Amino acid sequence: MIKDFILDLIFPRFCIGCNKELNLKQASFICEACFNKIPLNGAERLKKTNLNEVWAAGKYQDPILREMIHQFKYQSIESLKKPLAQLMINYLEKEKLTEKLHPNVGSSVFNIYNIVLVPIPLTWRRKISRGFNQSELLAEELSQAINCPVINLLRRRKFSAPQARIEDWKRRKENISGAFELSLNELPEKVILIDDVTTSGATLEEAAFILKQAGVKEVYGLVVAN
Repeated sequence: MIKDFILDLIFPRFCIGCNKELNLKQASFICEACFNKIPLNGAERLKKTNLNEVWAAGKYQDPILREMIHQFKYQSIESLKKPLAQLMINYLEKEKLTEKLHPNVGSSVFNIYNIVLVPIPLTWRRKISRGFNQSELLAEELSQAINCPVINLLRRRKFSAPQARIEDWKRRKENISGAFELSLNELPEKVILIDDVTTSGATLEEAAFILKQAGVKEVYGLVVAN
């Protein structure tokens, strides 16, 4: 605690949204007021070929949310995993999606033998470069809140260019094609794929294709923003 206090004196932290200096109790880089300004998406669902539904907590166009994701993903500010995951949890609760997936239990609990969280994997090079897989960190935070296990069912089998740098949907699909393979043979009935952002949906679609081909009955996508 004393160490943190000294570090805050030497290297003060400022809110991503309003640039206000943060105190010791504010563990991440966003104040409560700015966090509460981020609007959650409505009830619209993105439907794809291999995905039953895709759920996005917020819009990437929102300046505060966009900056949070950028700092988390590219500046390796790991503490942002908590507020970003909290947005996803808030969205699940608002839309009563936990009840939809497993209606016989309370709204904040999944049957751990029926459904699992699966983070979208990174290549080992990209994971080393960033210091972590942001999707894994988000999945771990979600797991604690909704009592649903995280299982790395997928692994990267090839290095591909970052999807964010490719604007054309067809090229995105080609770029990610064949990127994933199963890492385990025993599969659950339902999977929720976890990622930070989806735009064209090509990455989630490719991952869902592998899982559906292997026999998973239902595959959903859950992201921070679209």
